[in-house]
Amino acid sequence: MERAARPALHAKVDDNAKGIFYLCAGLFIFSFQDVIIKQLSSEFPVHQLVFVRGLVATPLLLILVHFESGFASLRTDHFVLHAVRSVLMFCSYLFYYLSIAAIPITTAISLFFTAPLFITALAVPFLGEKVGPRRWFGVIAGFTGVMIMLRPGLGVFEPAALLALLSAFTYSTAQLLSRRLGMTDPASTMAFYTAMIFTYIGGLMGIFIHLSDFAPSDHPSLDFLLMPWKMPSGLEFAMLVTIGVISAIGFYLLSQAYRIGVANTVAPFEYTSMLWAIILTYLVWGATPDLYTLAGALVIVAAGLYVLRREGIKLKKPLAAKGPYRSR
Repeated sequence: MERAARPALHAKVDDNAKGIFYLCAGLFIFSFQDVIIKQLSSEFPVHQLVFVRGLVATPLLLILVHFESGFASLRTDHFVLHAVRSVLMFCSYLFYYLSIAAIPITTAISLFFTAPLFITALAVPFLGEKVGPRRWFGVIAGFTGVMIMLRPGLGVFEPAALLALLSAFTYSTAQLLSRRLGMTDPASTMAFYTAMIFTYIGGLMGIFIHLSDFAPSDHPSLDFLLMPWKMPSGLEFAMLVTIGVISAIGFYLLSQAYRIGVANTVAPFEYTSMLWAIILTYLVWGATPDLYTLAGALVIVAAGLYVLRREGIKLKKPLAAKGPYRSR
């Protein structure tokens, strides 16, 4: 029996190692997407970026759907839930992209990683889950880290940071719907519908803003939202297409990570995003996070890891996951 158990144990360890590799690889390429979007935020509106992202990613994800579960999986009895979830995901990425136009990527990612804390808090009214005092302590500690980073009342507060928090909140709400949909629909189907919604809403926003002819704004986030579409140069077009390709490939890597690995073993490595953000921010812009940002980020990461650990203990088994936590 012991000899029989060892191969199974080694297989699970190998699967977890592969899952961690896929996750880290996916997050690594997603960090380049953030850099590209921040670079383009002064030249192109956010709705044009999400439109192109969706337009490029949709056919690639359709291929993934075919190989993962077949086109029949696109037929669903929960189309309304898919639509609501997709709109929430659109809002999440819209808010996140608007935030990185005005604040460092490291700050935006740190604030986005309050999402596990929001999920824990929102699971009470949405799913009727019971959250014990230790997990509530983790949630409160995490938001204390937010206060350390933002330092409200000290004259250094940037309102765009609230967009990153709003991104985490809407993403968390979408993830609660993902738990429901994940019982019946594969992750690739959810991603396909999300990409379609990105294309549809991004196009509608572009038409509306073009007809409205808003005046330019002095704030980077507002200007990123209200500027009209622009015809890209050859290099800019390649960068726009790259955003969509990264979205599709990154999603595949993250979904593979959670498909073959145990979720509460793989999930803590989500926070490697912080490392890539710090490195790329330094290489591209020569900027480093200040002491308050680092301290607040450490508190948020520690709180998130603690909540994940308590969640695993609560379930008495590996966390269930039908898809990636951060399928950006």
